[in-house]
Amino acid sequence: MHKVVLIFISFFALFLNSTCLAQDLTSDVAQDFFLADSSDIFTERIKIISRSGKTFILTNSNQLLNKGDFITLLFKTEGPIARAVVAKTIDDKAGIKILKVYSLKRWQKLGKEVDVDILKGDDSKLFVKAEPKPEEIIEESIIDEEDLFNDKGIDEDLESFDPSARNIKPDNLISAGGGFYRYTNTIQNETLSDPQFHFAWAYQFADNYWAEGLFSYVQTSNLTEDTLFAVINTYTLRLKYVFKAPLYSYFVPYIGYQIQTANSPEAGNVSDENEAAKELLFIDEQSRNQFVAGITLLRRLVPGWFIKANLGNDIYNIGVAIEF
Repeated sequence: MHKVVLIFISFFALFLNSTCLAQDLTSDVAQDFFLADSSDIFTERIKIISRSGKTFILTNSNQLLNKGDFITLLFKTEGPIARAVVAKTIDDKAGIKILKVYSLKRWQKLGKEVDVDILKGDDSKLFVKAEPKPEEIIEESIIDEEDLFNDKGIDEDLESFDPSARNIKPDNLISAGGGFYRYTNTIQNETLSDPQFHFAWAYQFADNYWAEGLFSYVQTSNLTEDTLFAVINTYTLRLKYVFKAPLYSYFVPYIGYQIQTANSPEAGNVSDENEAAKELLFIDEQSRNQFVAGITLLRRLVPGWFIKANLGNDIYNIGVAIEF
């Protein structure tokens, strides 16, 4: 047991120090706002904001937004909010992708049914000291409407500007992984460990609160010279809470309840009554229900993907997870 825990902790130490991906965070950009001419500015209304905060659906009541247009969202009386590109238009709606956030303070005022002012094209006239034009930097990376749903052209980690309290934005997290199941073979009086595989699905039902269902599978080594083995299945329901940690990592303590079943059709089918009793006792000992507690460790690799490790009284393992 101690050896497994030491290996697990050593791996996670490497896992935290890894630099698999540098995810740059950009702080609020302080600019001097100057609006000499508002004749090119028009107003539209925000209808939908994606959970990630990177995609907006706006009205297009002025019919001035066209696919491929670079635009700046602003409040005329306060200043620029964000830079975006129009990825798709349908009738009186336009889908835009946020590329750069100018002001966190103004960004936090955005929401559904909020009117926002829009300037098409070059926005350097909005600043006393003009920044390099965003279209000069990212224009070639925006190809078609599919780029509305990926990370092309984004030079910010926009999660840092998301006013919601969620540390992980999407609602769903599915995972798969493996580890080792340790047990005492009371038939042969020896301690063994066998590969254990798990599959899990977690759902975020409130900010940072998750409900997770986990299934794991183990097939034991031969328990007797007659190649008797057992299949052990576990079903676990967990309640989890996500805490943000350094290095794009998350600590997720959990509590829950586990049902474990063991099955071996050949157990007890021997002529020796003493051996048969030992086999049946072993199967019975591996079938149990218990309350569980532990911690899940998540480390983001690339957008949408994590390394996931579990350390608790129910399971020790490591795997990968995908958010959606």
